[in-house]
Amino acid sequence: MASGKAIIDSGVWIGARYKNDQYREKSLAIVDAFLNNRIKEVHLTDYVLVETINFLLRKEGHEAASDALDSFFESELVIIRYVNRMMIARIGELLRRYKGLSLTDCSLLVLAEEEGIREICSFDTAFDKVKGVRRIDKLD
Repeated sequence: MASGKAIIDSGVWIGARYKNDQYREKSLAIVDAFLNNRIKEVHLTDYVLVETINFLLRKEGHEAASDALDSFFESELVIIRYVNRMMIARIGELLRRYKGLSLTDCSLLVLAEEEGIREICSFDTAFDKVKGVRRIDKLD
């Protein structure tokens, strides 16, 4: 990460806790970079938090979801932006422009714009269509 800051999408957090995830190894490497301070600051929206915890509750159970909440999202190095009315308008514009992106994905693009962060850790190739954002799906 050039700036030491990154946006991390739900799929990465999920992959680090969901044992059957196809991106498990890559997810663990990205989360490990955060936990070991190679990524200094993580930004995400509350949509990512909800998406991640709800998925883990359904697929891995209460303990895995609770562990993810405690070990990932309660860190002072994780900055959670709560989507507000001002962001919703821009999210809607992006949702209409980029057909392959979800509401959560578009919230991350707005976050990237507002924070000046150009790197999004994600396995979602739809981010590759977006100019000015670099999708990172593995760390060396």
